[in-house]
Amino acid sequence: MHRIVAICMTPVSGYFLIALSGCLFLLMFVNSAMAGTLLPEVIGSGYNELKKSAEEGLTGPIGHWRYYWKDGFRLDSREKNLSLKFNLSIMGDGGYIDTDDDLKKSFPDLEGSSLVFRELMVTMVGHLYDFVEFKLQVDFANVRDIKDEWIRFKGIPYIGHVTVGHIKEPFSLEELTSLSAVTFMERALPTLAFAPGRNIGITRQSPAFDQRMTWAVGAFLNTGSFGTVGDSSDQLSEANGWDFTGRITGLPHYEDRGRRLLHLGLSYTHQVRGDAISDAQVEFRARPESRLTDDRLVDTGEFSTNWQGMISPELAMVSGPFSFQGETCLTYVDRDTGGNPWFWGFYLFGSYFLTGENRNYETSKAVFSQVKPNRNFHFGGEGWGALELALRFSYLDLNDAGINGGREHNITAGLNWYLTPDTRFMFNCIRARVKDRDTPPSVDNGLSHIFQLRFQMEL
Repeated sequence: MHRIVAICMTPVSGYFLIALSGCLFLLMFVNSAMAGTLLPEVIGSGYNELKKSAEEGLTGPIGHWRYYWKDGFRLDSREKNLSLKFNLSIMGDGGYIDTDDDLKKSFPDLEGSSLVFRELMVTMVGHLYDFVEFKLQVDFANVRDIKDEWIRFKGIPYIGHVTVGHIKEPFSLEELTSLSAVTFMERALPTLAFAPGRNIGITRQSPAFDQRMTWAVGAFLNTGSFGTVGDSSDQLSEANGWDFTGRITGLPHYEDRGRRLLHLGLSYTHQVRGDAISDAQVEFRARPESRLTDDRLVDTGEFSTNWQGMISPELAMVSGPFSFQGETCLTYVDRDTGGNPWFWGFYLFGSYFLTGENRNYETSKAVFSQVKPNRNFHFGGEGWGALELALRFSYLDLNDAGINGGREHNITAGLNWYLTPDTRFMFNCIRARVKDRDTPPSVDNGLSHIFQLRFQMEL
């Protein structure tokens, strides 16, 4: 067990595991191609037989390990005291950004078309007996950006489950919902600007009252990403304080296996800065809900701080094919000079499934998970997958106490086509309005329209 802990908590050995997983994926593709298991369900004829054969798998000659495919490539030891699962997530984005003259002067590289890999991620999840779980996740689209790297000890008496490693802080419904399951291509403005994301730390999370309530608390060293280039360069690379974060949720109404529910939640984080380095800096900013650009239309710039506190109430409702979700985030920053600013933002969105499905909700974690179409897409068959329409309004205000990072409000219309639970096309049209930004480059009143498309697949 100590060897596994060391592997999961060391970035260098983490890359070794990724290399190993790449070899295993190669074996997976070879074996699956021979058996025909990677043929998509859209082929229809003989799919069920191929799927059954893949799930049965085979037993290797060394160690009698079982190799099979079930929601990913899996390996089980003969005694089933050790199991591994490997997945590959692919997201490709393309689109066009149009700007008015004001934004074009401030951001000359913003306008234009672009194609990017949003995600090219390998994930390994493992279980050791019934009391240890571990995970390693690396996104190669962001130049070896390590996402999750943690180990979880389960069923500790009087404590429950404890997770240690590089993990998401328990803050915000939208932030904790996987990117593969969120309704829009990118999370909303206040989530992008304020949610603390992943850090090195320890957290305790547990459901209660027959999973009608969850709570989570954690302490984190503010280190940001392990990476140093690409998207990781936008995160802190050296520890400069501690975060103490907690979240509590409840389900006042839940019936029909989540087809009708009401979710309430509250997150809070207290972030202490300034002790580790002489001049601790903080910065709040957000992309315009698109990864087609690295420009941030609102940005406070860096400024000194002692500590900051963030509170975020959550509300979500599902009523059959219709769903509603919203969050507000209020951020207070304490600093020695220049006044103590308050920043804030919120988002609201609704979605509707034209084909009758509903958003899936995980009661044990109080987050939404991937949508399962009533009928997967088939060429020449009756199944056309699931179609979802969505509309969101988001607002972010980064102006207060002499800091003028700007105000932005976005309106986003979305169309999602789920071919299978693991495959979907997404289309978003965003109208982004930016005002009152004085930090360079300044923007008085700018407007941008973003049209973007995503193909997403998980293996």
